[in-house]
Amino acid sequence: MEFPSSRLEQWIKRGNVTISQLFFTHYRALQLTDQEAMVVLQLVSFQQNQIEFPTPREIAERMEISDQQVAAILQRLMQRGFLLIEQSKTGAMVEEKYVLYQLWERLIDCVEQVKMEQSVATKEQLAGQLFRTFEEEFGRVFTPLEYETISKWLDEDGHSPEVIRQALVEAVLAEKKSLKYIDRILFEWKKKNLQTLDAIRKHSEGFHKYTVKAPIQKSEPTTRMPFYNWLEERE
Repeated sequence: MEFPSSRLEQWIKRGNVTISQLFFTHYRALQLTDQEAMVVLQLVSFQQNQIEFPTPREIAERMEISDQQVAAILQRLMQRGFLLIEQSKTGAMVEEKYVLYQLWERLIDCVEQVKMEQSVATKEQLAGQLFRTFEEEFGRVFTPLEYETISKWLDEDGHSPEVIRQALVEAVLAEKKSLKYIDRILFEWKKKNLQTLDAIRKHSEGFHKYTVKAPIQKSEPTTRMPFYNWLEERE
């Protein structure tokens, strides 16, 4: 099958998910019945075998419905804009074939909408977990303004929940447990382009290489990040 849309080509080339598999999973979201979906899949199967314009009878022979029912389904699919008939001339001969491009485009729209909704739901879940972490650490319920501050770090400043949580840890270790202090830490990290925990850890470890080392004492292994006061660091 040929796909004129670059977006369709990208979906096809992604590897292990074919258009047919996507359709089988999401056809109900397009408000197609089981019979309509089966007719579409039969059309795809015929075209994969170089039969571009199967007759209703040929399709019906693969299903437990009559050719009249198949013809009615094909008509409905065309009325809804899912199916087109394309004509081409080869000399004096006119050839016809079924075209499903518009159906695939709407299918991908549907899949992308589902993914976007899932992404929003995940983001809201992570934000909720972050709010609870802050409230547990501060020992009280936050005000709407405080929620707004944390949301701003996520949505406007683009900090990940993990980085914001680490800034909270730094504030607790510095015994300066306030959103204003945490905001300043996040500002410093963003200014230094420290956008991941790994980058923050490496920057912190680099700082400690130039500090006077205290006598080494044996202790239990820990994964805690080296701490220093980010806001008092001098370039």
